[in-house]
Amino acid sequence: MKTTITIFAGVIFSLITIRTMAQEPGQQGTDFTSKIDQTQSGSFRVPDEQLAFFENEREKIEPNFELLGTGDIKPQGWILDIMRQDLEDGFVGALDELAPDIILQDDLFNTTRRVSKKDIPDVGDQVLTGAPWEISMQWWSGETKGVWWDGYIRHAYLTNSKKDIERSRKIIEYMLTTQDDDGYIGIYAPSMRYQHTGSNGELWAQTVVFRTMLAYYEFTGERKVLDAVERAMDVTMKHYGPEGRSPFNLPEPTYGGVTHGLMMTDVCERLYSITGDQAYQDYAVYLYQEFSRYGLNRSMSDMRYEHLTYRDSLFVSHSAHTYEHLRTLINAYHETSYPELASVLDNALHKLSFTMLPSGAGFGNEWLNAEVAKPDSTGAEMCGMMELRDFFMSAVQKTGQVHFADQAEKMTFNAMLGARNEDGTAITYCKTDNCYILDRKAPQHGFEEYDPRYKYSPTHADAAVCCNPSYSRNFPYFVRQMWMKANDGLAAVLYGPNKLETTYDDVRIEITSDTSYPLADNINLTVNPDQEVIMSLYFRKPGFVEEMHIESSDATFSEVDGYYKITKLWKRGDEVRISFVNKVEAIPSNNNSIYFQRGPLVFAHIIPHETEVVKSYPIESFADYYCLPQSEDSHAIAVRKGKASYGFTFTNGDKADHWYDNDIRLTGTAINTERGEEIEIEMVPMGQSVLRRVTIPVIDQE
Repeated sequence: MKTTITIFAGVIFSLITIRTMAQEPGQQGTDFTSKIDQTQSGSFRVPDEQLAFFENEREKIEPNFELLGTGDIKPQGWILDIMRQDLEDGFVGALDELAPDIILQDDLFNTTRRVSKKDIPDVGDQVLTGAPWEISMQWWSGETKGVWWDGYIRHAYLTNSKKDIERSRKIIEYMLTTQDDDGYIGIYAPSMRYQHTGSNGELWAQTVVFRTMLAYYEFTGERKVLDAVERAMDVTMKHYGPEGRSPFNLPEPTYGGVTHGLMMTDVCERLYSITGDQAYQDYAVYLYQEFSRYGLNRSMSDMRYEHLTYRDSLFVSHSAHTYEHLRTLINAYHETSYPELASVLDNALHKLSFTMLPSGAGFGNEWLNAEVAKPDSTGAEMCGMMELRDFFMSAVQKTGQVHFADQAEKMTFNAMLGARNEDGTAITYCKTDNCYILDRKAPQHGFEEYDPRYKYSPTHADAAVCCNPSYSRNFPYFVRQMWMKANDGLAAVLYGPNKLETTYDDVRIEITSDTSYPLADNINLTVNPDQEVIMSLYFRKPGFVEEMHIESSDATFSEVDGYYKITKLWKRGDEVRISFVNKVEAIPSNNNSIYFQRGPLVFAHIIPHETEVVKSYPIESFADYYCLPQSEDSHAIAVRKGKASYGFTFTNGDKADHWYDNDIRLTGTAINTERGEEIEIEMVPMGQSVLRRVTIPVIDQE
């Protein structure tokens, strides 16, 4: 017997509420150098009683789901197409040749380990002035290398590229040769390591390479790689732990490397997942406690406990720091169940709501600067988007709450893909939702101030080679989190084309999701266990769909905390069919404007543009370039109030299996406000756009 279930879901436009509507416009703030130099003379210690609750008895909150093994989920369909293009023809596979001075020439994990504060690395195309923050950047190329290695190696294995798998093996073999006899892996010579008095990248440089090495271990099962990471962690936890010294008790000024180092908690979480050793999670809680105990550079520390006790203030720090540190906070709470941490986590989510853009991204042109999100002037940075999405998925894994997954999908399909060019040879470092021009000028300062982040580039070496390596982790991390393990089965948390191969109850199971989602509204799943097995499959009910239909034979259906659960005896060839009913929603934004969303897709009015190359690379297909509008009034549009859906119609033709070549459109009538005449416009998914208008003013009906 075939059973069908129909689900009616309330349509909500953003699961983290957009709070820009009632806010006054403001300025993004000061430039990079003046902002980063807002330091104290060193760290200060908060009163012990403020953090005394960390001595209370702890009770772990069991996570709603467990992450599956890295490599258990493989991309298919349009996601696999993009990943292959990024690896074979895009900058993901060529970043070491495009930025050789940082990736190839600085052997900082081995022969050029830092021996004194005078070892200032090459930082791309920037001209060094000797500023204190520049001297602190000894870790910079360690971040670039480690983050790129992480994304590159995952691409290699997930796309099954033989030559790139071989290159990946050589990268890891190289890292193993850098390990000292005592287990140390890192960027400092013995004269400097674990004895810093000011800014450093000790924990941060280790974090990025340990994440890489653990991913490689999970792909290959090579035990020597896991052993190397565990030995290195033993050294770090001994020197920078309760029996050693605090990594955040630093009397001299600090900058980004120290506070990025809090993300060693990512390594702790993954090591705990792999080994089951609670010592790693205890160390993660210790790191958050110490981060909160010592006051560091205010422009890097929104997530300190003290700052989060104030609910009604806005985030001010470097956006990537703020968004990544959310993961540390939620992990510390779930490891302890301290009500004090529950309270400040709630405050953090409240503050986060003010940063959210229609595209699903949290803004951040480096700094959050006590502002609220504005689609015209507050750009979203690729590094920040990656870190925020990883928080959303960490929150899904721990709480099961579906709105976090909704937000992760929305950001990926709109903001993140909307920063990539069509052939994968460049991304924007920062980009506004309403993007009228890209010419190295800052929209937050009225397009009058120089800002190299606003252009397309395969490296962004004139700003920092950080967002391009971060992008390399985009789909590998998205794919890794599409399925999670539940107590009695498996949960589809993110949707899209993929193949899952894992084990449940000692039975090997393969599940193929055949779909062009979100370009299509249907998902067909085929379940192939090696032998018959009783288990449950959970399917997230997105908050942005109007209805959801599920079909499967001889199954029991139920609804559990925002998921639809199918329980049955699964046999080879069993199928599940999912279909969504979506409608176009006109969603209020700021300044009496709206934007259109259907399912997870936000739509954009395309502004025709021309390109201007401003930098060439040794590899001919790569360039830095501007995007300039062909007409000055092409973004000057509005819609009339009073029409149902403002008169826009959704169409979806036969082509819906390729991200950049499909028939998905919104068509309707708008007003050219410069010429005062009606025009027909066509809107496309935001993730396919270059120059665009997303939020459209609403004018009174004449």
